[in-house]
Amino acid sequence: RFLPVLAKHISSDKNIIDIGANIGDTAVAMIQHCDNPIICIEPSDVFFRYLEKNTQIFNVNHPGRITNLKYLVGTGLLTGELNQSKSSTASLKIEAGSKTNTHNRLDDIIKDHSNIILLKVDTDGFDFDVIKSAEKVLENSEPILFWENEITEYFQQEGFNNLYSLLTGKGYKYIYIFDNFGNLVTEEKDFQTLKNINNYLYSMLKHNCTRTFYYTDILASTEKYSSIVKNAIEEYKKNWINQ
Repeated sequence: RFLPVLAKHISSDKNIIDIGANIGDTAVAMIQHCDNPIICIEPSDVFFRYLEKNTQIFNVNHPGRITNLKYLVGTGLLTGELNQSKSSTASLKIEAGSKTNTHNRLDDIIKDHSNIILLKVDTDGFDFDVIKSAEKVLENSEPILFWENEITEYFQQEGFNNLYSLLTGKGYKYIYIFDNFGNLVTEEKDFQTLKNINNYLYSMLKHNCTRTFYYTDILASTEKYSSIVKNAIEEYKKNWINQ
């Protein structure tokens, strides 16, 4: 629900990148509220066919607004194959000790690193690895980030902690945390707050506790787009949260 609201506030000629685009539902929802071109990246054979079909409908009246690319994005430090079915999303099955690089760095896929306003990532627990593959993009564009912060294994918790250190060093200091239902948990916090919430969620998972929520979605920005993000959050609170 939040991303279409954000799209209105970032409407421009700068690129939006949607990694883990699935069938294109998020891209189509956003593009109706902005003028930005959107680059959708989806690695799954199953979902890429639906992505092309769904976005082709939009591109008939808006040629070239949505570009679809078929890549598995990441640093290459984690390798494996996709588990995919029509009833779910595609997720990566890690192959320990594999020497085959199945991933492509976002920095290598996207040639213009300086024209990106939003990087949205939804890769079922591997978002940290995707964003870490985009250091040139982070350096040159300082895009607004929106990712699914799902942790079910220790290596993911460690990976996200490393990502938080990287983002802190690049000036990402405005952090907004949503639960998986779209409710705003807290705003303008730091990554330590997010780590505390991660520990809480991971503990509930490992001890089979009654769940209050299951994962978080994270919005983060540097000073560059902080006022845009704040305005979008205020509109979201007014029209969605406080209704």
